[in-house]
Amino acid sequence: MSNSKDTSLLKHIIKHCEAIVAAQKRFGDNFEVFKSDADYFNSVCMSLLQIGELANHLSAEFKTKHKMLPWPEIIGLRNVVVHGYGQLDAAIVWATLNEDVPKLRQYCAKLMSLNK
Repeated sequence: MSNSKDTSLLKHIIKHCEAIVAAQKRFGDNFEVFKSDADYFNSVCMSLLQIGELANHLSAEFKTKHKMLPWPEIIGLRNVVVHGYGQLDAAIVWATLNEDVPKLRQYCAKLMSLNK
């Protein structure tokens, strides 16, 4: 990964993944709490929005080279958070924070370690 802009964007994506993990540690690993606590839900959604925005600015070359991550879906979730916030399904967001965010963070961290 030679593009310094992509490197910077990955660092920020990792930061937002870690913010989601921190929110879950703070508020707990309970779906009922997640869907009923606006601060918890909003915190996670804001980080997901930021991740999607950052992913949207990764170079086309980077996204093509690293197709194992679903960049269009990551960016698409950002659009859903922004434009359909009132209709967000808490179960989908919960699954995303538990299943997808750890994988995204791990993959981006691996790329960063290879870039050192």
